[in-house]
Amino acid sequence: MNAPAALEGAPRALAHIEAGAGTIMVLGGAGTGKTTFLHDLRKEPRGRQVFLAPTGVAALQLGGQTIHSFFGIPPRILNPDEVKPRVQVRRLLKKLDRLVIDEISMVRADLLDTVDRSMRIARDRDEPFGGVQVVLVGDFLQLPPVVPYAEQEMLERMGYGGPFAFDALSLRARAVARVPFTKVHRQSDDVFIAMLSAIRRGIGLREAVEALNAACVRDHRPGTMPVLLTPTNARADAYNQRGLAALAGGERTFAGLLKGEFGLEGDRLPVPERLALKPGARVMALRNDPARRWVNGSVGTVVGIGAHSALVRLDAGPTVEIESFTWERLRYGWDEATGRIEAQVVGTYTQLPLAPAWAMTMHKAQGLTLEDVRIDFEGGAFAAGQAYVALSRARSIEGLSLVRPIRHSDIRFDRRVAAFVAAFESAAD
Repeated sequence: MNAPAALEGAPRALAHIEAGAGTIMVLGGAGTGKTTFLHDLRKEPRGRQVFLAPTGVAALQLGGQTIHSFFGIPPRILNPDEVKPRVQVRRLLKKLDRLVIDEISMVRADLLDTVDRSMRIARDRDEPFGGVQVVLVGDFLQLPPVVPYAEQEMLERMGYGGPFAFDALSLRARAVARVPFTKVHRQSDDVFIAMLSAIRRGIGLREAVEALNAACVRDHRPGTMPVLLTPTNARADAYNQRGLAALAGGERTFAGLLKGEFGLEGDRLPVPERLALKPGARVMALRNDPARRWVNGSVGTVVGIGAHSALVRLDAGPTVEIESFTWERLRYGWDEATGRIEAQVVGTYTQLPLAPAWAMTMHKAQGLTLEDVRIDFEGGAFAAGQAYVALSRARSIEGLSLVRPIRHSDIRFDRRVAAFVAAFESAAD
């Protein structure tokens, strides 16, 4: 069931899927085409499949559901005998051909094992994931799972070598088809790509840090206004509040409208529930325009404000009217009449798809491509992969600047994870 050796990236992953591999793991750095692969997988009918993610915002971007919501798993460690899938979940899982999980780096090992046990019980089949094909997508060298200190010892006592999904006991019992995505599409400068790779892997780190500091510790390039990335919400919020307060004129506040079950899973909303704007405000679009005039991550300046819209002059595009958008919280269900898996809307959130863009956190920037980025490491990165996520948002080194030099203490990475990724890529199927 191996994919043809000549295939690379997405075609190789799709070949494994079509060949019936039990578990396919797709790993790649920033800008290597993982999101495009997921969209392609969704577009082509390849059996009954569901798309899940560990957080609400990631699930919205994916057009799927959170893992906890789909399986009805509470946000805590479960003993095996506490895993009892609901009747509705059992009915759906019996019909499932494929389970796709995005942002796998943020999925804890115990959560993935709870998913495995739920599927075995629901399908009454004592084999990994109840015999369902599982596709795991992400990058373990970006943001890690959240493990409160009190739970770290418990995971060790339960037999886990670490908190990452690749530590899951369920993956030990099943062959995993390994598909690395190695070709970077976001950046085109080979020298810059090499610098980012060194930051990601921790190999050649000293040289990469020196080169980035020499090139990027400066005022930002003239004629542009970059998005400033910083580690904490408090610092990003302070930048944005100062930016808005400095503008003349009256402020208009747009109120988001929540309906149904939206916002009940503890995740931050995709855009602020109260969005304050003035002419001159810097904003970022947080969804793609169906007419393709802007994309998720496009940055611009507000030049006019309507009753339910904002007129935005894009930095890299025309002046456009951006209207309210409705995000849908989905829940998968089984339709007996049609014999199909149906995505049911259980909640909505309506708001202008904009966020203040003088600054944002590195965590929120994951997945975005930005033309102009300025990074403030004040206080230091506090999570493994955080510095790499921030630096790799920039499309070019010319569009990247640093408030202060990068210190080695800013580059946090887990050596065990780096070793896993290196072995994964060298032993790709």
